[in-house]
Amino acid sequence: MTKYLQSNHYVFTAYIALSVIGVGISASSPGASHYYWLLLVLVFGAGAVAGQYYRLENDTTAQKSQALTTGLHWLGGLVAAIIVNAFLSSGRIFVEETGLITQLVLALTVYSEGFKTGWRNSAMGVFLALAAVSEAYFDSYVWQLLALATAFVAYSFYKRSEPSPKGCLHGSR
Repeated sequence: MTKYLQSNHYVFTAYIALSVIGVGISASSPGASHYYWLLLVLVFGAGAVAGQYYRLENDTTAQKSQALTTGLHWLGGLVAAIIVNAFLSSGRIFVEETGLITQLVLALTVYSEGFKTGWRNSAMGVFLALAAVSEAYFDSYVWQLLALATAFVAYSFYKRSEPSPKGCLHGSR
């Protein structure tokens, strides 16, 4: 079971599925989507910290250092998302904008996490950013984003079978 949880392909597929659900929520209820995107900041952050922790289970010094670095990175994203919700509570921004901004915070956090962990997180960040831009400017965008998500998962499945380069974690790059 933990083999699947540590596989970057399966985690990426789960994150894409959660993001597609978020796109559907944003399309049907833009005012309530900020709650879902805030929840995803927590879920993606917990997943990133847990993934770093379990990959280095035999090296406690590196394990603590990596988990702390990853945790602080995601804490920064969470604080930014909480500040966006504070702006909403104070009346500085509208509720529909809050979901888009929180989604962009998540996109940037995931994208920058990809510089350490590999192309899948960077692709995830690009997908989330494209979804936010599509939600802001287009009326019909769900099926196009679903096709893009399917293409990302198919490419991840294709790259899953390649041997990992020396020094990379579980074929992450």
